[in-house]
Amino acid sequence: MRHVTDLPCRVRVIDHQWIPLKDGSRLAARIWLPEDAETSPVPAVLEYIPYRKRDMTAWRDWATHGYLAGHGYACIRLDARGTGDSEGLFGEQFDLRYAEDAAEAIAWIAAQPWCTGAVAMFGLSWGAGIALQTAALEPPALKTIICAAGIDDRFATKYLGGAMLTGNAANIPAWILYAVRPPDPAIVGALWRQIWLKRLERCTFTGESWLAHQSRDAFWQNASVRDRIQRIRCPVFAVSGWADPGFASSMLRVLASAQVPRHGLIGPWSHRYPHLGHPGPAIGYLQETLGWLDHWLKGRDTGVMSGPALRVWMPEAAPPDPRPTVQAGRWIGLSGWPASDVAERSWTLNPGRLAVDAGPATPVAITWRGEVGAAGGEWMPIFTTGANPEIADDQRTDDAMSVCFDTMPLAERIELLGAPVLELEVSADQPIAILVARLCDVAPDGASRRVSFGALNLVHRDGMDRPAPIEPGRRYGVRLPLYEAAYAFPPGHRLRIAISTSYWPMIWPSPAAAGVTIQAGVSRLILPALKRRGADATVIATPESALPAPTTMRRPMAYQRRESVDPAGPRVLDIREDFGATHYTDIDLEADEVSVRRCRLKPDDPASAEVETETRWQLVRGGWRVGGLAHTRVSGNAGAFVIETHLEANEGDARIFSRDFTTRVPRTFV
Repeated sequence: MRHVTDLPCRVRVIDHQWIPLKDGSRLAARIWLPEDAETSPVPAVLEYIPYRKRDMTAWRDWATHGYLAGHGYACIRLDARGTGDSEGLFGEQFDLRYAEDAAEAIAWIAAQPWCTGAVAMFGLSWGAGIALQTAALEPPALKTIICAAGIDDRFATKYLGGAMLTGNAANIPAWILYAVRPPDPAIVGALWRQIWLKRLERCTFTGESWLAHQSRDAFWQNASVRDRIQRIRCPVFAVSGWADPGFASSMLRVLASAQVPRHGLIGPWSHRYPHLGHPGPAIGYLQETLGWLDHWLKGRDTGVMSGPALRVWMPEAAPPDPRPTVQAGRWIGLSGWPASDVAERSWTLNPGRLAVDAGPATPVAITWRGEVGAAGGEWMPIFTTGANPEIADDQRTDDAMSVCFDTMPLAERIELLGAPVLELEVSADQPIAILVARLCDVAPDGASRRVSFGALNLVHRDGMDRPAPIEPGRRYGVRLPLYEAAYAFPPGHRLRIAISTSYWPMIWPSPAAAGVTIQAGVSRLILPALKRRGADATVIATPESALPAPTTMRRPMAYQRRESVDPAGPRVLDIREDFGATHYTDIDLEADEVSVRRCRLKPDDPASAEVETETRWQLVRGGWRVGGLAHTRVSGNAGAFVIETHLEANEGDARIFSRDFTTRVPRTFV
């Protein structure tokens, strides 16, 4: 990362600014302005997220917003309602009121004397999702949005093909703590304690609503923008990375369905901004962002609409590595999405092999094995605390416990681009059963690298909004899409489809150990591949930003991942992520956080699955010291999920709040 100090504009920072809402609440903002903005107004850029602007994201905010402001933009970093220093209460993760708040904030920003009246939104993850939702409300001053790893379909972030992603249960404490940490007394004054206690007392279990909706019903349709993309009237820049497949697929769906000028950029990265991209190569994302903003907010011809509509990273084959730093590959340009230069290739799933020609119809049984998935990595790798083992490792161990279908060694290079699909004829012996499929690149030495994967809860065989129990023994034709991916399979390597009925701990297991039978000979793999080698494209290579917030690490970050196996008991995965103790020099505040996660499962008993997470935090400034913890244990049996939650808060050495509550959610479709 190159830190730029000689920016075109001198910048001043407004450390705190209240933005009023119609309901009487106020949102807390930090603003970066070109020094002469009051006399020479500039367009504005808004980032609206629930991640505490004064500590949690301050390091990044100074580097990003300071850079954009130094190039002639008013930059506003806004805490979501009820988080950080903003008033109100933060509750349901996906409430439309957050987008409505953002729309009100945009109107306020556009009316300020330092703003030309033109506003953009940008963000990562939640921030990108809220930008999409806000744009669908059509606020007049919103002229464009830039979405990095945004989500259009909230259901898809909780349920992969209708199968519950375990990480959401593990993340419940994080969402609770976004809602209950106190505002800064330096901002809100003596009321800080009263506000904090109100947040604690009014805290609700933020997972109950999504966990109770196990199909894509009206709850998800209201919370998602997927069915309202056509209401977005402003240009969209959609960005993500292949190592973050759920969000890359989301951004590609937005590019496919939006009816406005749009541009896409899909790199090799995990769930991060591309100028901080890992695995690399990271890119000059802020320069790319400036080119987009200058075009749409300042009317400059920056060439952003004259190049390829979509630029994607085409990775070259490499050995599997759970903690990659830089991936080999190249950028290619496409005229749009879906890509017009793609042709489908298909192979039949014959017993043990993928072949162009179909063999006789043959039943192939898949037995439930709780050990499958140990090499799966994280569904949403973030690498917050460094190059941790969060990417899928060598799949050979998981492959050995799955049913596999391999091609012969390839005679020619195949460049995959898009979503592989399995068309299967299947039957199951339980009313609920899950199929997990992995597309792997098998090297001549036998190493198996996961390229893409997908899952289908067979209850959702007719659609995520039309669940129906399986009739045991009945044969069904199903379609199992894998995540979109790009990958260059070289000659001499083999394609492998590995299929299992479990993938722990990434996916929560079915209620009972379901057996599934696939009809080989009549099932097939459809692979989208470039018809010719993709044309090279240009991406700004060197990441740069302004200086980050001045900080001192009082305790370094650390990550530990350990799996233990007891032959007579459960397999246990322990992950301890220490976010370190960071002192923010400009506000003399030290923030400290550690999270510990434990996943347990008896390999022969899917009902034994449980995830336990505890997150401890502390804020210190002089004699002011506050902290606490959130702890949850999520378990599931044939009838219900049980969520046991403990929440506590401390002021100094005194405990000022403690609460235990248990929630029971019926299992209907998972």
